[in-house]
Amino acid sequence: MPYALESICLFNSLDEKQLETLRNISTITKFKEGNILFYEGDSPKYLYFLLEGLVKICRSDNLDSITVLDYCYTQTLIGEAASLQQTTHQITAECDTDSVLLVVEYESFSKHFLHNPDIALQFIMQLIKKVKSLMKNRVPQTSVQKIAELIYENIELFKKLKKYKIAAILNMAPETFSRNLKSLKKEGIIDYGGGYFKVIDEATLFSKFNSCKNTD
Repeated sequence: MPYALESICLFNSLDEKQLETLRNISTITKFKEGNILFYEGDSPKYLYFLLEGLVKICRSDNLDSITVLDYCYTQTLIGEAASLQQTTHQITAECDTDSVLLVVEYESFSKHFLHNPDIALQFIMQLIKKVKSLMKNRVPQTSVQKIAELIYENIELFKKLKKYKIAAILNMAPETFSRNLKSLKKEGIIDYGGGYFKVIDEATLFSKFNSCKNTD
């Protein structure tokens, strides 16, 4: 799928001259499942903007045990905090599926673009979005609420990813995920099978994660 830089939310305010500068310091790169974008402890050299796919964010402890902290699955910056703070990466980013990312040379980007108020605002909005996501994750939700909200906000995931991958994103056992997904289908809220997935009753789906009773 071709991507135009001006269609990416971070850069839709740039003029043609600025876009040409950006093209000269960036590449749209395809990564295979299992490819590492950067390791914990690496010095940041690039900005990564996820265009398509799934990226797993991990951290290791003193015993080399790996903990999955989060999954990136919408168009979003990855690892930008280290670049902005000029520190080493505190996380490892690994492609959990074949993915497409915009890779930008950070020093050149900083020189040409970070003084731009529109770009700076978009960076702030990206950070606010991540903070909101962290806050939302602290609010207890039932399995049904989690699934319904993800369908409502990112239905494409259910068309592209295998069920166990989506269950991992939701930090949910695959069996629990499948059981609750079947329940939504039985209620006539969604339908899926044979390579398709669609919402039948959007209003009821929305109500599921706004006012769902705690019936896991």
